[in-house]
Amino acid sequence: MAEDGERKEGFSAPEIRRDPLSGAWSILATGRSRRPGAVPGASREPACPFCPGNESMTPPEVWSAGRKGSAPDTPGWEIRVVPNLYPALVPEAGERGWRKSSRVGIPAQGDHEVIVHSPEHGLSLGAMDARRAAGLLGAWQARYRHFAAMARVRYVQVIVNHKREAGASLEHPHAQVFALPVVPRAVLDELRESRRRAGNCPLCAEAEEAREDDRVVAENRAWRAFVPYAARAPFELRFAPLRHAGDFAAAGREELAGLADVLTRSLGALSKLLGDPAYNLWVHAAPCDGKDYQHYHWHLEMIPRIVISAGFELATGMYLNIMEPREAARQLRVSAG
Repeated sequence: MAEDGERKEGFSAPEIRRDPLSGAWSILATGRSRRPGAVPGASREPACPFCPGNESMTPPEVWSAGRKGSAPDTPGWEIRVVPNLYPALVPEAGERGWRKSSRVGIPAQGDHEVIVHSPEHGLSLGAMDARRAAGLLGAWQARYRHFAAMARVRYVQVIVNHKREAGASLEHPHAQVFALPVVPRAVLDELRESRRRAGNCPLCAEAEEAREDDRVVAENRAWRAFVPYAARAPFELRFAPLRHAGDFAAAGREELAGLADVLTRSLGALSKLLGDPAYNLWVHAAPCDGKDYQHYHWHLEMIPRIVISAGFELATGMYLNIMEPREAARQLRVSAG
């Protein structure tokens, strides 16, 4: 078991621990300190493990797209999915939690995968054409569906860390998928607000108000990309499907094509305007625990890493934004042409 292997090297199996003051969960995954570039000044891999020809440098692939007769774990793929070599969650972690005084925790039972976006080392999501991006979103959805169907999984998180400044230890563009046994605090906050305003979805309302306030960056018949009214950082973007729905897994092919269109246009404009900045992008969808979340509205969020969150943000959970959202939207629209 990977757990035993980590212990032999001085690393404990990952755990999820509950903070007694806030109730928030955090993952203790000391094994991730071994990943390339995790420690400042540490040497990196001599070759990129995500480039074609280096498939032996990753765990065996679990999913791929674009192969025309080539064998798994060889070149010939367009999208490739592998287990994370340094996982934050592992399926064999166990199920029994613990409580000792104020110390509460559960095993970090779950899964952690990497979706390699393309064989091309420098092809980011924002540089793709909409057709190729739609295929990539289909891969995200396929892995999301795979984990959402598991009884032990309560939430599936898809993220993109673009560049090292955003947390990527390897520069080859990729996404990560986390299958979690708990629902993250950020999603619980959104669920609470959408439930409080049942019958008047806050994201539906915000997407419409973004048009009124001139904060829209890109849109089509199915999607709208806009700068949020309470943006946390300059050029933050929110991507909302115009059809109210809570489940990313249920999005159809045309809906994913519409998302690919606004994503590539918006991220392309961001890259042109700011010189391809680092950013974090993520999907927020309803939990996959079988409960009714008709009030929730799934979406994507993106924050460029062009300012540093400091003591005030850490102390309060509030953000200091130095740019008016309408001006950020205007500049992105101009950049998009």
